Formats: sequence, C-alpha cells, structure tokens
Amino acid sequence: MIFNRKIKAKNKELFSLYTLVFLVILIPILISPQFRSKQNLINILNQLAPVGFVALGQTLVIITTGIDLSVGAVMSMTTAIAATQMNYGDMNSVIISIFYIFAAALFIGFINGLIISKLELEPLIVTLATGSIITGLTLLILPYPGGFCPNCFTDFLLYKVMDFLPLAFIYFLIIFFIVYLILSQTAFGRYIYSVGGSSKKSKLSGINVDKVLIKVYMMSAFLASLSGLSLAARMRSGDPLAGDSFTLMSVAAVLVGGTTFSGGRGGVLQTLAGVIILGVLSVILNIFGVSPFYQNVLTGMIIVAAVIYSSKKKNKEKG
Repeated sequence: MIFNRKIKAKNKELFSLYTLVFLVILIPILISPQFRSKQNLINILNQLAPVGFVALGQTLVIITTGIDLSVGAVMSMTTAIAATQMNYGDMNSVIISIFYIFAAALFIGFINGLIISKLELEPLIVTLATGSIITGLTLLILPYPGGFCPNCFTDFLLYKVMDFLPLAFIYFLIIFFIVYLILSQTAFGRYIYSVGGSSKKSKLSGINVDKVLIKVYMMSAFLASLSGLSLAARMRSGDPLAGDSFTLMSVAAVLVGGTTFSGGRGGVLQTLAGVIILGVLSVILNIFGVSPFYQNVLTGMIIVAAVIYSSKKKNKEKG
C-alpha cells in the first residue's frame, strides 16, 4: 500500500515536471519565430549532449548525498588532450587519445571515490581539491585555448542524421538509457539508492558502501569525459577552462529535475527534464542577447531556488 502511494507520487512528480518541460518549449515557439527555425533546433540538440552527459554522472553522485565538483576540470582536461594528441589527423591518434582520456577520467573518479569512502571526507572538499589539481595539470598540457581536432573525430559526433539530429545527441540518448537501466533494473542501482538513503543501514545490510561510492565517482568522471569529447568536437579545439561552467550547470540540471542533496531518491528521468529546461532557457537567452554573465547569475539563482524548495519539501515530509 505504501509502495503504491510512493509510485503514484513519483509518477505525479514526473508528470508535473514534463508538463513544465512542454510549457518551456511551447511558449518560446509561440512567441519567437527565430526559435522555431531548424538551425535553432540543431543548436538546442548540440547543447543538450555536453550538459546531459555530465548531469547523468552528477545525478548518480547526488543520489548518494555527494557532489562532484571535479567534473568541469575533467571536461577541460578531455578537450586539452583531444586537441593536442589528435592533431596528427589519423584515426589511430584519435583512438589512442580517447583511450588516454577514458583511462585518466576513470583514475580520477577512482581517487575521488577512494578518498571519500575510505577517509570519510566531505565530497565537496575532496572533488574541489582534485578539480584544482586537474586544472593545474591541464594548463601544463594546454596553457591557452588552441590545438586542433581532426575531421575524422568531429564528424563522428557532429554528423547530422536526417540533416538535423546530431550524432552526439543520439549517443547521449543511448548512454541515458543505459544509466536509466542501471539505476532501475540492477542490484547496483538499488545499492546506490540504499547508500543515499542511509550508508550506515546499507553497511548493516551487507552492502559494500565503499565499493559503491568508488564506482559512482568513476562513472561520474567517465561521463564527464564523454561530455568533454562532445565539447571538443563542437569547438574543434581545446580549452583548459572549457568545462568550468558545466560543473554548476550539471548540479543545476539535477536539482531542477528534483533530485536533492538529501539523497536516496530522484533519477535520470528527472535529470533529463532538468537538462532540457536549462538547455532551452540558454538558447532563449542567447536569442535575446543576454550576456553569459547574467546567464551564470540565473543558473546560480535556479540552484538556490531548487535547494530551498527541496529543503522545504524534506521538512514537510518529516513533519
């Protein structure tokens, strides 16, 4: 009976969330002819992939009551490696570079998870510190924006299916579906929610909490590297600070979707809605010529509002 009520409440929340998504898309379509253009649709889809990948990883971390502030640095590192190591222009250099990127990302995630789980330190402090270290190393690889990403790499992500659907967005949907299945259909997914609900109770029930956290942070870093590859293809070059704004954006997308820092609940369906809402808002603001400074201010305000809302909701549930 209680389980059925929870399912109904979750479905109601998803319905409300995707109603908001529908309105966020519909209103600018009715108001602005420019928003209805094919090129604008392509721009939106191109923007969704980098934010989407990194937000999926952030979702997993936040469900466990953590946060990963190193994802932006991982993205920047990815663009730097891609732009400096793929410049031979052949497929071999592309494959080797991607291997280095994935290996580095997984190692970073492993270190984050290991320190957080074994030393029981705050995820915010740990990932902020590792993010700073990664940024410093990235600046050694590529001190300023530049480098070159060959066509054999960019075409693999930017090619448009049916002349409007970027391959990067299709890859994002595939990864989204995989992460959704992991969370909803596997024992590991249940462990993630359990750890977020109560790590102490999870340990008592026989769950290896340390192992779960290490895997979650490795997945977060890996997904951030996919986001970085998508960004590098779009820029066709590298930038040692390209991913900085995506850290805040990934947190905003997760919180707007309704997954909260209290942990143990939420999911990628909610995050997908948050990604779409923020992506559409970003395009609308660009159409109206709003500067990136004010866009960052808006993102910060959205995060504050989402945290206040989730806090009130949590207190209401307790009361």
